[in-house]
Amino acid sequence: MVTVAFSQPPGGQRQRRSPEERAKQSTEWMKKELKLNDKVAKKVQEINLKYAKKQQEKMAEVRQSGDRSKMRTVFQEMNDAKNKELKPVLGDEKYELYLKKLEEMRQDRSRGPRG
Repeated sequence: MVTVAFSQPPGGQRQRRSPEERAKQSTEWMKKELKLNDKVAKKVQEINLKYAKKQQEKMAEVRQSGDRSKMRTVFQEMNDAKNKELKPVLGDEKYELYLKKLEEMRQDRSRGPRG
């Protein structure tokens, strides 16, 4: 007999994490992958939290308006603004590594689950 466990709650709805949780997770990933020191990680955390809160606000607006086609554009603009703030904090070398790691994650996600 084989038992399979899924991390999603019943009904296929993903559990929504708070902006603080999302910012913390992003910062921890960046600290590990980019080998950030504590001083830089603290600044990164502040930026991640700022944009996680903005993202939550925008999601609420999009849900209320019903214009889901606008969502992708809005989030891309937010990501661009966030990256613009991150670049001077990370420095050129770590910023380029950050972009490379993001692209790797996107490609892994587009391939779908493996196993």
